[in-house]
Amino acid sequence: MQDFTKGSVLKQVIGFSSLLIISNLLLSGYNIINTAWVGRLLGHEAVAAIAAAGPIIMLFASFLMGLGAATTILVAQSYGDKNEALMKKVMANSFTTSMLFCLLLSAIAYVLRYPLLRVVNTPPEIVDRSAGYLAVVMGAMVFQFFYNWLSGMLRGMGDAKTPLYIMVVSTVLNILLVPAFITGIGFFPKLGVYGAAWGLVCANAIAGIGGYFYIAGKYPVFQVKNLDFRYDVSTIKQVLVIGIPASLQMIVTSLSGVLIIALVNKFGTRVTAACGIAMQVDMLAMFPAMSIGFAVTAMVGQNLGANNLPRVKEIMVKSLLFSLCIALLFSIGVFLFPRAIGSLFLSPGTADTQEVLSHLVIYYRYVSFTYLGFAVLFTLQAVVRGAGDTFPLFLISFIALIIFRIPLAYFLSEHTIMAESGIWVGILVSVFIGALLSYAYYRTGRWEKVKVLRKIGEKGIEPVQ
Repeated sequence: MQDFTKGSVLKQVIGFSSLLIISNLLLSGYNIINTAWVGRLLGHEAVAAIAAAGPIIMLFASFLMGLGAATTILVAQSYGDKNEALMKKVMANSFTTSMLFCLLLSAIAYVLRYPLLRVVNTPPEIVDRSAGYLAVVMGAMVFQFFYNWLSGMLRGMGDAKTPLYIMVVSTVLNILLVPAFITGIGFFPKLGVYGAAWGLVCANAIAGIGGYFYIAGKYPVFQVKNLDFRYDVSTIKQVLVIGIPASLQMIVTSLSGVLIIALVNKFGTRVTAACGIAMQVDMLAMFPAMSIGFAVTAMVGQNLGANNLPRVKEIMVKSLLFSLCIALLFSIGVFLFPRAIGSLFLSPGTADTQEVLSHLVIYYRYVSFTYLGFAVLFTLQAVVRGAGDTFPLFLISFIALIIFRIPLAYFLSEHTIMAESGIWVGILVSVFIGALLSYAYYRTGRWEKVKVLRKIGEKGIEPVQ
């Protein structure tokens, strides 16, 4: 565990966020490896099948991610305030609440998988494979939720090393299991595109369950007997007040992705495959900015819990500069070498491969420098989120991603000669609109006045006066 209320801000930003960056790069890395295995072993249509299912999976996972963000904020603030009793109550109540939502969402996604795939205009030739992949991943989402919950709690307490260790185990297992399930190596069944899903699920299950026992041994506060599982309306209400807007923000982001992939699918499987590859690379490129944002939220939460506002602003400035430097490197890389990057995912030399790569080159002419916009957006929103002020962030996302992105992408792709390039322009414009709106809200200072920390009183959890 690490106390962010004292010590060198720059050292903490770089040290803590670097561990999160490595962890998230591993996460993105094994998703990329999965896509590469599928593309090289099964072809571009299999890649398109996974790409069509991806935004739907994220749409359902987003609600749980928002609740997890709320719990991280409350854990960070209670840890900064040295309030262990509250921390145990938040951890236990958030776990039971989020687990119920996880099981419900998994069931809904399984039942509605075909209608959802039709909504996003999934090409008929890949819809069954997409549905099968979606069913496996969503049916076992509980394991991914469990790992994310553990990681969020540890981030709030300043520990980024332990989630990294678990992610390393998960990544190694994923690399080994996915090709085994796809091709039927040894005693593994030959499952084709579904093998990518089963490899992912098994890796998450083994790493998550094993990781819990390791964490419980390292930090007794995580042991079941030490958590406060008494049902507490005030705690759950506070988690929901912060978490629902955060969930809605993530749902808006995922819904935007679903609508974008619906527009992309109209241009055929080759454009869908190019977009699927680009989404994997984009996630890899954006993970540093996202990871720095996760670090900022935890650091801000602890310092607001300790009533140290000047340190919060120092965290913002130094984190933003660090994030912009990394984003610029990725922007230059994908702009200059899109074909080389895309070739990692597909069998070389075929006409289909060359056409997919051509679409990928066009994509990065427009989208490569959005990484700079994401660096600004993620850092500023992380500061506001660390204060627990999540509703304005939802509104900003809705304006940028729904009001601006989708209509602009639709109009340019459907009613101009730009075709699919119009979709990429819509993405570009919306990112910088979101960054500008985030900066404008940060400058208002309203987030500084939000009070979400609770204390334990004689009648349970009471608001801080």
